[in-house]
Amino acid sequence: MSAVISRACLLTLLLCAAACSRTPPAQYYLLSAPPGAASAKALEGPRLGLGPIRLPEYLDRPQIVSWANDTRLNLSNRHRWAEPLRDSFARSLQAQLALALPTTQIIPYPWRGAPPPPRQITVDVQRFERAADGTMRLSARWTVQQRAADATPRVLLTDLSLPVGGAADDYDALVAAASAAVGALAQDIARRLPAD
Repeated sequence: MSAVISRACLLTLLLCAAACSRTPPAQYYLLSAPPGAASAKALEGPRLGLGPIRLPEYLDRPQIVSWANDTRLNLSNRHRWAEPLRDSFARSLQAQLALALPTTQIIPYPWRGAPPPPRQITVDVQRFERAADGTMRLSARWTVQQRAADATPRVLLTDLSLPVGGAADDYDALVAAASAAVGALAQDIARRLPAD
């Protein structure tokens, strides 16, 4: 009887090992910013608050999302964000804005005990994924709010479509295009930001 149990255990272990050996490990990604972006922080100059940044629920998950067609999404279990996408997006956008607005202090939300900045940009991301046609889409509504009591918020829209190099399953190219899209959003915000 014990020989039968031993053989069953051995067979189970062999089957588990075979199944595990065929499953490739997951790959983890972060959005990036150009070299030098992390050190491009203004020590003086006007303060501009960035955040909160909101993403649609279907993007707020570890799996990288892309469109298979007009109605169906693909969620990759093998290709994942290394941290919540909202955090990676916010950090990349802050670094890219610091490059685009070199004389402005970009203060990330929440303010953590510091006085609120006189101006604040909130970002509502509507789309941020590879479309069915293979392009990287980023659509965001961003609002500029002055702290002055009589100030009216100004709402602007950025809608971008960038090519994704490589094959449909090239996630390095997809994340590079996503990072470039965040950079293009930062450039658009810097260009269209209303004067103080």
